Amino acid sequence: MNLKSIIKRIFLLDAYYPRTIIASIILLTIFFMWKIPELKIDPGLRSLVPPNHKIVKNMELAEDLFSSNEIVIIAVESEDLLSRTTLMKFSSMHDSLASIPSVSRVGSIYNQKYIVPDDGGFEIQKILQKIPEDSIETSNFIETIQASEIIGSLISSDLNIMCFVAQISAPTDFDEIAFRKNLFRIVNRFEDPENIYIASSIISAAESIDSVKRDMRTFTPIALGLMIVLLILSFRSWTGTFLPLFVVAFSILWTFGLMAWLEISVPIIGGLIPIMLIAIANNYGIHIISHYYEFTKLDQNLDRVEILKRTMKRLGMPIFLAGFTTVISFLSLLTHELTKVREIGALVSFGIAVSFFLSLLFIPAILILVPRPTYLGKEKSLEAVNNFLVNWGKFFVKNNSTFLIFLFSGMFLFSFGIRDITIDTVPDNYFPKDSKIRRASAVINEVFGGSTQLNILIEGDIYDPNSLNHIDKLMNHIKEKNDVVSSTYSIADVIKKMHFSFNNGNVDSLKIPFSRELIEQYMFLYSIAGEDNDFDLILNDTDDPNYSQGFVRIKKVSTADLMALVDDTEDYIHSNYYDGNPINPMLSGPAALLGAVSHSVIRGQIISLAMASLILFMIMAIVFRSFVGGVLASLPMMLAVILIFSLLGNFGIPLNMTTSLLTCILVGVGIDYSVHFLWHLREYLREGYDLDSAISNTMKVSGKGILFNGVSVIVGFSVLMFSVFMPLKEFSILIMASIGFCLIGGMAILPAIVSLVKPSFLYK
Repeated sequence: MNLKSIIKRIFLLDAYYPRTIIASIILLTIFFMWKIPELKIDPGLRSLVPPNHKIVKNMELAEDLFSSNEIVIIAVESEDLLSRTTLMKFSSMHDSLASIPSVSRVGSIYNQKYIVPDDGGFEIQKILQKIPEDSIETSNFIETIQASEIIGSLISSDLNIMCFVAQISAPTDFDEIAFRKNLFRIVNRFEDPENIYIASSIISAAESIDSVKRDMRTFTPIALGLMIVLLILSFRSWTGTFLPLFVVAFSILWTFGLMAWLEISVPIIGGLIPIMLIAIANNYGIHIISHYYEFTKLDQNLDRVEILKRTMKRLGMPIFLAGFTTVISFLSLLTHELTKVREIGALVSFGIAVSFFLSLLFIPAILILVPRPTYLGKEKSLEAVNNFLVNWGKFFVKNNSTFLIFLFSGMFLFSFGIRDITIDTVPDNYFPKDSKIRRASAVINEVFGGSTQLNILIEGDIYDPNSLNHIDKLMNHIKEKNDVVSSTYSIADVIKKMHFSFNNGNVDSLKIPFSRELIEQYMFLYSIAGEDNDFDLILNDTDDPNYSQGFVRIKKVSTADLMALVDDTEDYIHSNYYDGNPINPMLSGPAALLGAVSHSVIRGQIISLAMASLILFMIMAIVFRSFVGGVLASLPMMLAVILIFSLLGNFGIPLNMTTSLLTCILVGVGIDYSVHFLWHLREYLREGYDLDSAISNTMKVSGKGILFNGVSVIVGFSVLMFSVFMPLKEFSILIMASIGFCLIGGMAILPAIVSLVKPSFLYK
């Protein structure tokens, strides 16, 4: 059974069992909707990366050993910070922060200790032993602060800002949104008159989800409203307006319902799923409606079944090819390294497949039951659209060489911007520069050296002097090699400080001692003066540790800097630490995860785009039985991809997880427009029309569907330009530009090229 026979059988089902089909689709929709309220949102970055990724494995190991792998910094600004009233107030906040279930430890001036030389030994003293009661005690406290070396890490140099460093236990199933709710409930009680700043990738991720949800609630109805108005103006029919939108709605509900039934959590980029489906899923329905009305206008005596029969005969194959190629373009994301991107690729493919089959089943079934339109031949506006499209095609046919020279010259010059493409996966940068999150990050970056942390998980005989020297060497390399690093901290720093204090502050003694026995003695002496949990973050066992954890604080957050830091550290580890070495360092923490995500975005973009382009070219070459046909069908799509990458570079729009998905939309939509134009053009040529007439007829029939679809998508998504969430705003700009270019590709570039080269495959 060939494809045409299958499409014919589908049409017969529509013709004889329309009510059964409609009822079945509604019941299936209810089935999928049933589980949607149970959908869970996962805003974290870790879920994007495959669970077997080495960074994820390292983070899980660190979580098991140290119960912490991320930090949240809460900074308090006050002109009267060290007054008794303010210190007592925020002592209570320290205790409240420590009570949050996911917080394993809070570091601040209230519990920070420092090592003090003491007659050939050392003492462990608290920086704040009690709240000062007078000016003398306050002055002594300030002297202690200056001697303890916490300026720049826990308190600012002007003593107006202090911070709380909350160590977070964030396993794979960590709920960022619930954590933020608990944190803000506490912080809000203490803010005013003091200013409080909060910075963390955890908070940024939770805020991102809120922004996406808020924008979707606000802008989706507006976008749909604008699309409805445009479709009404285009078709002058309620059926022509709402049937394609019903298909879009059903495909979205089925897709999210499938996610719910399969217990797939919605990632931070999951808000793009309905956007992508709205951009693509209405395509098939609009083409069916457009051709149905065109056949109705040509012969008012035809009944609805015959009109649909002719419509499906003409549209069956191009719609199938358009749907199939679009599904393939999104399935190419299965080659992506990021787990959630692969899931989105599969889910959007499912949604597009649903929209394709519903367009073939639901729309004809409805059209068979509703009265046939009788006014189309009198509608002057539709005739005006037809005349515009015909004249449009004639213009580009007449000026084909001039237009193509201008186009390719402009594309060549514009494409130089590709060299300037940047990548950005830092959650803070998803918000405007004047947003509360960005302002908080700016303050904390400037005063405390940043809120982004790279963790170094170290396996080995930690108390061995050789191991400690290697740890010290590694941490010094990281700090000296990278100007974005504000500070490093490890067990080596603690041992060096102990040795320094034990030797009465002799400068030459600020180093790792040669004796293991002496190191163990230092740790024993510390255990007497200190507390049992003082080393919980850096040693898995104070008696005989075989794992340690070092911390690298990053003062400047940019994806390029993070990637450079992570890459340099990995290269250094691979070059210096291998089997037989006393330590085995492993990267962990948020910065390492961001670096992994960034590399995956780049590699995934290249691989998925190359895979989709190659497969679709081969499909088109097979369909048209011509290498030239494959090239011609793929050309507008590839030009659109070049345009988008050029826009990214020329206008400083970063490549991120959101914008990287746009190429799949481009590939899918671009190839759809090409398929419709070339297929119907070939059909007219086979019917005996000359090339100019065939192009005019194609523009009048297929061009109308292409135009209605493209313009409705552009108008609908124009509202997202007002989003405060930068990825959505950038996505809207890019999708409007890309869909607009795809329109030009299907309605200008192809007519110009075809009329110029007259490819032989169109006549076979």
